[in-house]
Amino acid sequence: MFSPIKTRIEDILNAPAQFIIPIYQREYNWGKEEALDLIDDLKDYQASDGEKLFLGNMIFGKSNDSQTSVIDGQQRLTTILLLLAACKKRAADLGAPELAQMIQTKMTFVDSATGETKGNRLIASESVRETFECITKNSWDGKFLPVIGKKQVKRQINRIRPIYDFFLAEVSQLNKESLGRFLRAVYDAFVIRIDIESEIDALSIFERTNARGMELAISDLLKNYLFQQKVDGIEDRWAQILDNSGGTILRVLKYFYVAKKGPVRKSQLYRKLKGYAAEVTAQNLTQELLAFSEFYRLAKTADDKSTQTFFENRKCAEIYSYKDRYQKINLNLQALKEFGITQFCPTAYAAIECLTKTGGAVKLADTKTLIRLFDSFEKYHFINNVMCERVGNEVEELYAETSLTYSQSNNFTQTTDKLINELKKKLASEEEFISKFIELAYSMEDLPTLCYIFDRFNNHGLDPGQRVTIYDPDRKLLRRNHSIEHFLPQKPEAALKVKDETLEVIDNIGNLLAVSFRTNSRLGNASPAKKIERLKGELAKDVQNLSYVKEFIEKYAVDAAAWDKKKIDKRAREMAENAYRAVWKIA
Repeated sequence: MFSPIKTRIEDILNAPAQFIIPIYQREYNWGKEEALDLIDDLKDYQASDGEKLFLGNMIFGKSNDSQTSVIDGQQRLTTILLLLAACKKRAADLGAPELAQMIQTKMTFVDSATGETKGNRLIASESVRETFECITKNSWDGKFLPVIGKKQVKRQINRIRPIYDFFLAEVSQLNKESLGRFLRAVYDAFVIRIDIESEIDALSIFERTNARGMELAISDLLKNYLFQQKVDGIEDRWAQILDNSGGTILRVLKYFYVAKKGPVRKSQLYRKLKGYAAEVTAQNLTQELLAFSEFYRLAKTADDKSTQTFFENRKCAEIYSYKDRYQKINLNLQALKEFGITQFCPTAYAAIECLTKTGGAVKLADTKTLIRLFDSFEKYHFINNVMCERVGNEVEELYAETSLTYSQSNNFTQTTDKLINELKKKLASEEEFISKFIELAYSMEDLPTLCYIFDRFNNHGLDPGQRVTIYDPDRKLLRRNHSIEHFLPQKPEAALKVKDETLEVIDNIGNLLAVSFRTNSRLGNASPAKKIERLKGELAKDVQNLSYVKEFIEKYAVDAAAWDKKKIDKRAREMAENAYRAVWKIA
């Protein structure tokens, strides 16, 4: 038996036992959107009078006398500690060493005599363990080390750093007094703590809580409300909405409300949805929510037929009747899916509703404006989020406010032009983009991104019917159809003398091409000069449809015999400049 107890986060972080993530737990996988929700909620409750933020249930199991297993709550606990690491950095920058040291005692056990770290409060998931331990130490200097001990931790950094950087950007706006108030909101946030003794019970409860998902609380409340309102066919419609959400029902509900009414905090969402139901009737809310969930599903799956069907169902004749038009939008959706970006969904949906409401669905000019909007979404998020690794919340307010404008506007083109111009203003600078682009390098993990980049280079300015598909979201097709070719091979022929400095950049994008598997195989480990001969001769037909390969041959054939670090760096920069100024330029 166990007794749930209301417990503050500060009390959990002051516990004498060390917390540990069991091996059967999933990886740490919270992203920027979850981090943004946490920050937004904390800001809401920081400003409230007496209310404290409820963070759900946390379930713990006793491992031994000195360790406590985290059965449910890993994502929240790990993220809170990352937030505290950012707060500690801010306290140090503000010249508040006492506050920084107090924060440190929440992250690690600290020797009261020496101030040295005696151990982490949390032994994190293996997916982030070494990097997490490093950045929560008292001695951490703010640098993310690519190797800890003898272990490569690039993947760990990719999981943790975006969250830490986002938190640091948020708290860097706080002075000492406001930082203290913010920390009090963190410490006073509470959970319902459940402690269990049996490992069998722990596994059983873990399976049940994770199968259900704590985020379903809001959706359950809304579903119950709609049942009470006797909405026709609610059982089937709600099942379709859940299916379309793909396990992210809370995000769908929030995005739906934003598409209709503009900005909303998660803590206010259920009340706002009820208010909207009272405004339009529960029946209409259900139907509208189902329609939005269909667009959300399209954004998460993205294929030509589904895109055509979606626009056909909304009577957008100037899109669904023309293959090149719905294919263009689908290509944008596939890219945004590859980026892991869904933020655009409310605004895109609001734009489509505005288009149909104002009669633009049967007007060619308005249709072209919508297509340009989707193209702008792709280019903006590639530049700012994929390449420059900026946090997504820099357009959160813009997207939400524009969604509201669309819902009230009678001028689709004017509203869209204003949004696109705002996206242009928020673009990272060319200098920032180039500095990131020239660091791109080959790895199996980054293969989809590289294929996407070469796809866009090759097909820039072409209609969908003319393009050669290098990037395909189907991972099996991606690997079967095209391969990344190293112009200077990774294992050069023995006769080819290559300097160490050149070998160090052999995986850099300046040394890469995307060609068919057949071409890649036939080129083998030949020298750059021999590859040029083959590409001009026996393999010319293989690359006749790859315009960027032909341009590469024309431009760099003269350098092939002396292909080295300098030439690779030069090409990488020229690619970056062309990417920013032409290929991903927002029209």
